[in-house]
Amino acid sequence: MPRTVVVTPKPDIEKPVDMPLLGAYIRHHRTHLGLTLEDAAALCEVSKQTYNNIELGEKNLNIDTLFRVLNAFGIKLRIMKTEEPKAEQEQGDNNGEWL
Repeated sequence: MPRTVVVTPKPDIEKPVDMPLLGAYIRHHRTHLGLTLEDAAALCEVSKQTYNNIELGEKNLNIDTLFRVLNAFGIKLRIMKTEEPKAEQEQGDNNGEWL
């Protein structure tokens, strides 16, 4: 008998991104698609434990693995400039360039 997948609530993506928030968003996306953990792990070509760790927001994971999961689901991350920390403001504007 197939397992029933319960859709989890969509997290507030207006908050600053951290691993737990990203994991919650990935979980919401997976459950919205009706995929089990096993199916999602197979789709992303990672182990079930690794996939579960990403959804749980574990901080010690391989960034390549995280991007493999994001790409498999078509989730894109965007870098946006926010308010500059005081130290950068005092040093002058770096025009949002990488240092």
